[in-house]
Amino acid sequence: MSTVEVTRQVPRPAIRLRPAPRHDPPFDDEREPEVWASPHQLALNWSPPPAGAERAALPEERPVKRTVVAGASGDAKLAVRRFVGLCIEVLNGYRPAAHLRRLSQPRDAAAVVSQGLSGARRVAEARRHAAGVRTNRPRRPAPVAVVQLRLCEPRAGAVEAAVVLVIGERTWAMALRLELHQGSWVATTLRLI
Repeated sequence: MSTVEVTRQVPRPAIRLRPAPRHDPPFDDEREPEVWASPHQLALNWSPPPAGAERAALPEERPVKRTVVAGASGDAKLAVRRFVGLCIEVLNGYRPAAHLRRLSQPRDAAAVVSQGLSGARRVAEARRHAAGVRTNRPRRPAPVAVVQLRLCEPRAGAVEAAVVLVIGERTWAMALRLELHQGSWVATTLRLI
C-alpha cells in the first residue's frame, strides 16, 4: 500500500501590509504648566492696583490650580456610550429620531433630534443608492457601525466625543457634547458629518 499526498495548486492571496494608524498624544494639553519657583522667591503682581489704594510689597499667595480631568470619568464614558448606541439605532432605522429628545437638554433638543433625523435620512439615501449599484452582494444592507470613539472631558460636568462611523463602504464622522445637568448626562450638541 502506498501513500499519495494531494496538495492544492491554487495561488495564495497576496498579503497586504497597511500602515498602522497614528495615535493621538495623551490628553494633557490643558494641564497647568509646572512652575519651578523657589519657596523664597517673591511673586510679581502685574495687575493694576485698585483705585486710590497702594499695595504693600508683600509676597502674593500662590494661585489655586484648577483641576483638569485627563481623559474622561467613568460616568462620562458610560453616558457617551449610551448616547452613541441610541444614535446608531436611530441611524440604522431601529428607533425614531424623536427618542433622542429624552437624552437631550430641553433648549437643544430640537437641534439634536433634527441632526438625528437628517442622519437617518442620509443613511437611508446612501443605502438606496448602494442597492441600485450592487450586483452580486447580499440584499441585506450593512448596518451603521462604530469604528472608533474618542472622548475628552474639557471640564468637570462636560464631555465631548468624536465618533468614526462606517456605513457600507463609506466612512462618516459624528461629534457630540454631553453635559451633566441635575444628576443626568444630556446632549447639547450633535453633528453628523
